[in-house]
Amino acid sequence: MDGIFQEFENENELRSYPFAAGCTPSDSNEGGVPTGLFVDAALYPVNPSGIVYLSGVSEDGTISVSDGSGVIMTGVQTGRYVEMFDTSNFGRHVGTLVASSEYALSEFCGRSVKREFGRDVAAFAASCVFPVVIDGVTSISVGGTSPVTGDAKFANGDSDDVRVSSGSLEDGTDTLRFDVLPRPGYEDPDSIKRIVCVVDGQTPFRIGKLSDNTILLTLDGIDKSVVCSSVHRENEFEMADTCECEKERQTEKRLPETYQLEEVFIPPDEDGTEGGTEGGAENAFFLVVPNTLGYENPLSITLDSGSISPMTGGPEIIVEGNEANLAEGALVDSVTSNGVIIQVPGLSGGEA
Repeated sequence: MDGIFQEFENENELRSYPFAAGCTPSDSNEGGVPTGLFVDAALYPVNPSGIVYLSGVSEDGTISVSDGSGVIMTGVQTGRYVEMFDTSNFGRHVGTLVASSEYALSEFCGRSVKREFGRDVAAFAASCVFPVVIDGVTSISVGGTSPVTGDAKFANGDSDDVRVSSGSLEDGTDTLRFDVLPRPGYEDPDSIKRIVCVVDGQTPFRIGKLSDNTILLTLDGIDKSVVCSSVHRENEFEMADTCECEKERQTEKRLPETYQLEEVFIPPDEDGTEGGTEGGAENAFFLVVPNTLGYENPLSITLDSGSISPMTGGPEIIVEGNEANLAEGALVDSVTSNGVIIQVPGLSGGEA
């Protein structure tokens, strides 16, 4: 038995089926669709436009079906069948073409020559086309991903920016609602976003930037050996001029005017637009006094913890109706702010 439904094939042998009446299939030698090649077809295109017809065969044997908008489905040979899939991102199965035999279909698809056909030659009969009309939403794409079709579900997380909810209208229509939830960031007005270190005036202090968030503090021309020699000067002999003649008074040595400015950005600066490090920086600020090559730093930095500031005034009273209560924290002593002490150990001060 050559066919599955031999009687059905014999009945349509003298017709153009599965092509429409009036179509004139050509002889295979003329490059058209051979008579009797396809014996049946079932196509169900989604929202077709115009007449659906067999539009061509590519060099690799891919069969194309088009409508008024262009190619809408393609398929390749599988035995005596051609399974058709639409050209959208979904790749939906939209039909099947049935050939008279596998050999005949292989001969038609395996010529390695591109052929194209018109609607007057290969328009499918109306009984072979079952349009699928879809109104409304056909697919969903989230965040630029490929469209999703079928059974789609949405879940709400605690930190999601989009809230999804379903409901029903008065006429019974089911609805799906997407709400974009604003999440304004809380900005602490007391938070430190930038620290500016400035050296200005007649001072021996000098600053330099070791990294994005580290400032180096030194003294100009004064290292640990100079400080130590000044501290132990009383252990050395001192020369005294006993001449009674009037001496020319030396002018006072003055420090040169100096101006330096270094900035440290505390918050991460992802794109570098705020002047910080592109990609972010450590959320910290460091002021250091290390020894460097050829220089022993005499400076010392210590942290001064806040001290307790006792409450000297009366506690705050809150009156609510007929009741009087102490305010929250009214009996708690406050603590002063922490501080940083910069000093030169062993140097008590004096004239330069």
